[in-house]
Amino acid sequence: MNHTHLSQEKLLSLDFDVPPVAEQTRIADILSTYDNLIENNLRRMALLEASARLLYREWFVRLRFPGYEHTPIVDGVPQGWERAPLESALVLQRGFDLPTQDRKEGDVPIYGSTGILGYHDKAKAVGPGVVTGRSGTLGEVQYVAEDYWPLNTALWVKEFKRVTPLFALFLLREMDLKQFNGGSSVPTLDRKSVHRVEILIPSALMLRSFDEFVSDVFTQIKNLNVQNQKLRAARDLLLPRLMSGELAV
Repeated sequence: MNHTHLSQEKLLSLDFDVPPVAEQTRIADILSTYDNLIENNLRRMALLEASARLLYREWFVRLRFPGYEHTPIVDGVPQGWERAPLESALVLQRGFDLPTQDRKEGDVPIYGSTGILGYHDKAKAVGPGVVTGRSGTLGEVQYVAEDYWPLNTALWVKEFKRVTPLFALFLLREMDLKQFNGGSSVPTLDRKSVHRVEILIPSALMLRSFDEFVSDVFTQIKNLNVQNQKLRAARDLLLPRLMSGELAV
């Protein structure tokens, strides 16, 4: 069988159209503007999420919630709150198989143990939701605003019994899920052990107050993420047109 090889000599003899150095510099300056805007949005998103995490810790870990000065606390449980197993607040469920060859073009995010691994045309879970790693990578907890497909390497919250998705997000993050590894060779989250962990379930009033603040924060995060998607798309369309000379710089 004959094979055509591209030798180093042939490769070095190929001609490429390359803009002058001064023009390359101007192109880089234009593209760096997009990159700087994207980076700035990423920093803002991180700060917004950090503010929500700090509020969660202040209210539900340190128990310095609104009105705490006048709320009796017995054995670490504020009046109107309850200490109960996690499974009484939410239910974690293993995700669904979806081989690469079965995935179809669409805009439904596919979540694995580390986050979005692709897209599909059908959803298996209704958003908003919360996903975490079941196998391989443990401890990552993701909030999903839209309908999605959780893979079998992930656990997803099938039912929010007594807490909201946003509260569940920070609750699971604070639990340090890596400690519930039940696997030998491959890290695997022991769902039954997690379900048995006792947690503090706040009053309905505190949950509503927390959600009111954090929902606004996550709306801003979503808007910034949409901006970044548009900026990346515009940058990627612009680059070949600048390099080819179709657009003057």
